[in-house]
Amino acid sequence: MAQKHSKPCVKANLSDIFKNSDAGKSHIGNRLQRMIKESHRVLKPPFPRQIQIETTNICNHSCIFCAYTLMRRKKSRMPSELFRRLATEAYECGAREIGLFAGAEPLASPQLVEYVTFCRDLGYEYQYISTNGALGSHSLLASLFDAGLNSIKFSINGGTRERFKLVHGRDDFDKVISNVKFVSEYRESRNLSFYLGVSCVGMPDDKESFTQLEELLGEFVDEMIYYKASNQSGQMPELPPPPYRDCHLPFNKAHFSVEGFLKACCNDYENYLAIEDLSSMSLQDAWSSERFQELRRKHIENNLDGVMCGNCIRRSKVTPKPINSALIKIAE
Repeated sequence: MAQKHSKPCVKANLSDIFKNSDAGKSHIGNRLQRMIKESHRVLKPPFPRQIQIETTNICNHSCIFCAYTLMRRKKSRMPSELFRRLATEAYECGAREIGLFAGAEPLASPQLVEYVTFCRDLGYEYQYISTNGALGSHSLLASLFDAGLNSIKFSINGGTRERFKLVHGRDDFDKVISNVKFVSEYRESRNLSFYLGVSCVGMPDDKESFTQLEELLGEFVDEMIYYKASNQSGQMPELPPPPYRDCHLPFNKAHFSVEGFLKACCNDYENYLAIEDLSSMSLQDAWSSERFQELRRKHIENNLDGVMCGNCIRRSKVTPKPINSALIKIAE
């Protein structure tokens, strides 16, 4: 029987946190607000403390709210030598927090434990993943935390087995619930200190899943996080826009594609927001490149038509074009 968490669970609505200045005790909410407050909305901001690497663009699920289902880009995993080079160069530029995923499933990367160990030894202070949890065996999950993973968030977008299967496209509900409880028990039994959360994306026709998940898992995790499904990537126009008008990602977070491109967003499934190829340019130069400055200028001046960002946060109807069309060809 899984051990219950010794501290009370925090319940957070990220849609509200984006609108309010007080995130309360929400771990995820306070991290988001810290990123916003520390953002430098200038053309050449300092290199960010936080990065996110697309260790793989493969996902085993097909969630109905996610633009991954539309992705035409070749599915692949980042080579180990490329990951090590990017993580090292980013650390030398000042990064200290690293997300080992970007819009897909991190547990689909067979090198994930190796990467966590490498980043720990390199000096990264905070490593995190968001996972649907279905590919995680108990031994793999234990190895991740033994290697130094600081945070795991399970994305469970259905409060019952039937609803989970409808949203995720896979019948993995029982396994995922079991894995969450295992992680809770492993943390308690080993007296480890890491963040354990569960998030639920709410669809317009489903108002019960979050409550059902809270009843099922609230006593085992640090935080239950809810947010409404939105057109976050600009590719799901049938959904409402995100609960924020200004995006701080181009100013205060560096994203790396599985091909080794510097990108402006983790939800860019087609590399339309890929800026520079890091095989031919240093990371510091790419962060301050003319292309990236021009994108930031468009954000600052609210002139986002023709850029995927405009379709995301401005509901623009203008067909977006890639920032660097040469990188689209490389990724095909």
